[in-house]
Amino acid sequence: LHCLSPNILLKNHFSYAPWCPACKDLQKAWHAFADWSKDLNINVAEVDVTVNPGLSGRFLVTALPTIYHVKDGVFRAYAGSRDKNDFINYIEEKKWTFYDPIPSYKYPSSPQMTVVAWFFKLSMFVRDRHNYLVDEVGIPSWASYSVFAGLTLTLGCILGFFIVCIIDRVFPTNDQFCKPEIKKSTKKDQKAKAKKV
Repeated sequence: LHCLSPNILLKNHFSYAPWCPACKDLQKAWHAFADWSKDLNINVAEVDVTVNPGLSGRFLVTALPTIYHVKDGVFRAYAGSRDKNDFINYIEEKKWTFYDPIPSYKYPSSPQMTVVAWFFKLSMFVRDRHNYLVDEVGIPSWASYSVFAGLTLTLGCILGFFIVCIIDRVFPTNDQFCKPEIKKSTKKDQKAKAKKV
């Protein structure tokens, strides 16, 4: 599973990382649960968040392992016990109906979660480039961080400039603030000018 589109609907999905001890502990129970998937008429998946950072961003995976139940396009975070029999009971007894679905603003295919997924992918790209510069090229870590800081500042300034230009174009300043103020002359001012001449 490399990406999530609205057309891909899993019944149960488990996010893990190979270095995570809790994930390693759960793998045996999860695989035993997956063996029951045909009997339960469900699909069971597991996702390595180190390989699929975009997917972990879409689901806002902040703790590992994370388990989601998906039915009819409705996503629910699993919060029960992490045992094969508990997983099976969760499905057979429809315990998922007792849990609230994730809010619509956190729905994995929503535009904002797509943006979050892009940021997760970007962070992994930056990490990979940093590792390349340090490990392969031999640049010290501080120099690599300096390069990324400089690039971030430069891109931020350029992006800020374009955003200001777009805002000025879309919402131009009012003309009355740009024109010089014209004073209306009063009768006293006209008499004073006439006396000077």
